[in-house]
Amino acid sequence: DGFLHFRTGTCLFNSTKADDIAYIESYYLNKLKIISFDSRVGKFVGYTEFGVSNAKRLNEGPEVTRRRTEKERYCVNNVGLDYRTGLAKS
Repeated sequence: DGFLHFRTGTCLFNSTKADDIAYIESYYLNKLKIISFDSRVGKFVGYTEFGVSNAKRLNEGPEVTRRRTEKERYCVNNVGLDYRTGLAKS
């Protein structure tokens, strides 16, 4: 009995080139995705009624600008290390 809320931050990549990297941040409530940000789209997208209303609010505020920088800060800096480490050992 209770609620489960979690967030995932994902870097999708085919190479270490910044153009081949995408950052996706998703929010879930009880295993149902309610909202996400995808750097390829450049904005928040809602998947439920609650998510759609929050996506509209987030896209009009500073949060969307912050998320747009996450690809560079989080993914681009780490993908190079992950790519070299993973491929070197496989």
